[in-house]
Amino acid sequence: MRDLLFALAMLALIPLAFVRPFNAYMLWGWTSAMIPTGFLFGFMASARVNFIFAGITLLLVVLRRVDWSQYRFNWAVVLYLVFLLHATVSWLTGYAGNDNNFKYFDLLMKGLVFSMLMPMFVQTRMHFHAILLVVVFGLGLHGVIEGLKTVVSGGSHNMFGPAGSMLYDRNHLSTALAMVLPIAYYLYLHSVHRFARWGFLSVFVLIVLAIMGGGSRGGFVALAVVAFWLILTSRHRWRTLFIVLAMGLLLSQFVPDSVVARLETIGEAKEDDSFMGRVHAWKISSALALEHPFFGGGFHAVQVQYVWDHFKTAPSLLDFLNLPEPEFVRAKAAHSVYFEVMGDLGFLGLFLYLLIFSLPLLNRFSVKRMATRLGPDYVWARDLGDMLMLAVMAYLVGGASVSVAYLEMAYFMVMLMAVLQVHLRQRLNEHQREQARLARAAPDRGVA
Repeated sequence: MRDLLFALAMLALIPLAFVRPFNAYMLWGWTSAMIPTGFLFGFMASARVNFIFAGITLLLVVLRRVDWSQYRFNWAVVLYLVFLLHATVSWLTGYAGNDNNFKYFDLLMKGLVFSMLMPMFVQTRMHFHAILLVVVFGLGLHGVIEGLKTVVSGGSHNMFGPAGSMLYDRNHLSTALAMVLPIAYYLYLHSVHRFARWGFLSVFVLIVLAIMGGGSRGGFVALAVVAFWLILTSRHRWRTLFIVLAMGLLLSQFVPDSVVARLETIGEAKEDDSFMGRVHAWKISSALALEHPFFGGGFHAVQVQYVWDHFKTAPSLLDFLNLPEPEFVRAKAAHSVYFEVMGDLGFLGLFLYLLIFSLPLLNRFSVKRMATRLGPDYVWARDLGDMLMLAVMAYLVGGASVSVAYLEMAYFMVMLMAVLQVHLRQRLNEHQREQARLARAAPDRGVA
């Protein structure tokens, strides 16, 4: 019955997608972020709902239902194109017998294509607000649900993400949810209605509870980065400090001892079998990159058993650690976005990846400067720039210990920051032209 109701709901949304290309694009993004089929069983569990809305969007773009002249290239688009081309070569030249090769290439390709279309659809403050709502009501929905389960279970709930997706693992989901926190906080600050503000603050609190209840050490570190940065940079510093301290007090009373004990092992990495297993995975990933420095071994090649066995004793970047030679073990994921990309796409791919994710950190300064010059009406843009940069920082920190290099939401955030920068540059140019026009007109009025 639930599958039937969901199918009818999706069918009802299809006409809405055809009404306006922007609707189709938002539905594409929402289904990418929420992964709705993860909530379902039966015949709808395998339905490609996201593919339907992606197809409608691309069809409307090809049919020129969208004004192509409004598209504004930026450096992120250029880097995404180069990265996609590079990833395609890596996929085609990867090791045989790798079932994950196309799976993760397809995931990356869809995220990059969606992001590269963003400059065509996101051009006003309303558009920015809409896509942020997509993030919170998509990916953030999992945090709300898991946070409520954590509260109801008294902290004993074992968190999982959508079945069959990259986010099923609690460590992956925790890192992804840490990215949503700054977006929920931005919407709390800039929503007009009081009930909406309290609603987004509630989402923020529940996501924090979900991350802490999940017991992910990487998620906890990303959460700490978010809290520290919010206090350091927020215009409402005392309010933010109060919220963070209140959350800390709540968590100190609520989080069970088992989670606290797990988090305390962060400083005991050398004695942690889980951590040492990750170090071996990093070693093998770097060995793979040394043999294939330009295009790597293909997506998640390190998880192919014969590849793992071949490279477990090969020279690597971590030989200085003098690790004991690993005995036969089942091939593992890279457990780090940096070593994941290094092994999958080679050193050249890692360079492009780092270049892409350095953009928000660099763009934040120009966004802040232009928003300040434009005046109080653009405080929202300054805050949004800070929150987008923080979302990317949370991803880069949390991703240091999990394999989420091809998480679509991360690429959304990078592109949204680039689009915001272009938007402000256009508004600033218009403002300067208007000021120049008024300055030219002023002498004429004086003469008259």
